[in-house]
Amino acid sequence: MTDIEEALALLAAPCIDERFFQRALKALALVTQCRWAAFGRPSDKLGVIEIIAFCDLKHNVPGFEFTLKGSPCESIYQLTPPNTHILFPNELQSKFPHFDLIKKLGANSYQAELIWNDSGEAIGHILVMDSLPQSESVKSREFFRLLAQRIGVEYKRLLIARELALHKKMIAHTEQLMSFVDRDYQYHVVSIGYEKLFNRPSISIVGKTVAEIHGNKVFTEHLKPLLDRSLRGETVSEQAWIQPPHHDEPLFINVHHSPYYDEQGNIIGVIVSAHNITDLHHANEAIAHLANHDPLTGLYNRRAIFKQMEAKLLEQEQEQLQLAVFYIDLEGFREINETYGHLHGDKILKDVASRIKQVTHQQEVVARIGGDEFIILSSFPPPSINMNAQSILINRSKQLLADFKMTIDVEGYSLPISANIGHYLVENTDMELASIISHADKNMFESRNKQ
Repeated sequence: MTDIEEALALLAAPCIDERFFQRALKALALVTQCRWAAFGRPSDKLGVIEIIAFCDLKHNVPGFEFTLKGSPCESIYQLTPPNTHILFPNELQSKFPHFDLIKKLGANSYQAELIWNDSGEAIGHILVMDSLPQSESVKSREFFRLLAQRIGVEYKRLLIARELALHKKMIAHTEQLMSFVDRDYQYHVVSIGYEKLFNRPSISIVGKTVAEIHGNKVFTEHLKPLLDRSLRGETVSEQAWIQPPHHDEPLFINVHHSPYYDEQGNIIGVIVSAHNITDLHHANEAIAHLANHDPLTGLYNRRAIFKQMEAKLLEQEQEQLQLAVFYIDLEGFREINETYGHLHGDKILKDVASRIKQVTHQQEVVARIGGDEFIILSSFPPPSINMNAQSILINRSKQLLADFKMTIDVEGYSLPISANIGHYLVENTDMELASIISHADKNMFESRNKQ
């Protein structure tokens, strides 16, 4: 068998691990008739070359690092496309007098080829050295080029395999909710967090589908859509409710899906990272409730009712409804508050708020905007603007006045409670919100003075 035939036979063997690089470098040494061959790449350390594999036809040499500056390898990383090859045929030690490696080896000639990635960046190089002079041939130059391409592919595959192995190891040992799911929605690895969440060992989860673990309903409605988006190449972050089978209460999770690619660039699965944020969600809900509700009555506050008005005015612009505003002021509340104290005054306000909730319709929104001042936003179907809208509002005001007449027990006394009510039909949706409230307030004063 000739040197080239032996080299091709070495390269034809399947690549299953890092031993491929030793076989490839031995093939390169055979073709070029050189003693030493190596595969190196720029290290993460600036100005340092990392030798991934080194072949000495007479001895085994482990990987090592060296400083790029002052070495023959420095010259090849200065090349620009289409130049990818360099040769120092002889007198290598005199050309690089400060590079100890070639002195130690006794090398006097050097030949190298750059390895490029898909973006046109140099990611490494292969080289041969010998104690005798070297000369180029068409055969050796072409073999250099082909081998550089093959090593580039196999090194990328190796890095991806290492990365996946690292991810799987990291996933398996983390307390967080992490997993690796393949294209068939099957778990390949799950974290300790999954074991705790489902109260079962990972061995009983790995190999099962997401539907089998979470149930068909949760899988179909919540998880499968997210996984499918990631399997199409999208990195997805969502928040969703899930109901693990053995949990009494659902969990609110923040889940991140990242597509995972093989060496050919195909998506082979999804890395899922989830965090249980149920407590945080409930806390945020509580904060949002406090920000939008009156702490005494539980009704919307001024901030929230203004937001509601903005939304309803937008719907009115789109001819989906007709908005009207009712302004309610309790009759004689200040005197009651001063006579019986704020504690009893607060009780009255809470009782009035409860009555308002009872007598308002589903399409009406209620808020307390001041001491004894309340707002009702009422929505009518758009055709009502073609009817006698003012009559509708007057009748509604009369009904509310009747509904608000009540008595409240305070220190053994039954105190009568009543209200004054004004209304305003919004015709111009560009009006300032405060101006709309002001019109309803003005109507309330006019109605009270007529009584």
